[in-house]
Amino acid sequence: MMKLDSTPSQSSSGYLGKGVILLTILAGTMAFTNPKREEYINYASDQLSTEIKKSICKESQVPEFLKGFSSALVNTCNTLVVNQRNLIKDTVDKSTTRQNAILFSVYTTEIAGYKYQTLGGFGNFLTFPTKEPNSAQSTSKESS
Repeated sequence: MMKLDSTPSQSSSGYLGKGVILLTILAGTMAFTNPKREEYINYASDQLSTEIKKSICKESQVPEFLKGFSSALVNTCNTLVVNQRNLIKDTVDKSTTRQNAILFSVYTTEIAGYKYQTLGGFGNFLTFPTKEPNSAQSTSKESS
């Protein structure tokens, strides 16, 4: 007579139970690390300040007749952006809506015709690329 291996095998319910536990831990972690609105406002204000400095506070933006003062003007512009941090933060706060899905949040900020959408989760933010202010209008006109 043949001897059968009597080692117990893990049933599918054991895998299911472990899967449920793992998903519960993941969901709890996501809910616990879902960034608060204030964290997003700080993040978005930093991003906007950096964008202003990169696009406006640069020597190529200085008119030709002021080229001799370009270094001083760029430094003044950068200082102005830093000093107006609270105004930038307030503008971002007033221009932002939050959709809280408990496990993550979606933030939408509209400033100067630009619409920024950011996903917040696990204590981090991921901002999706934005389109030029008029590109959404031209796209809808073209499809008509």
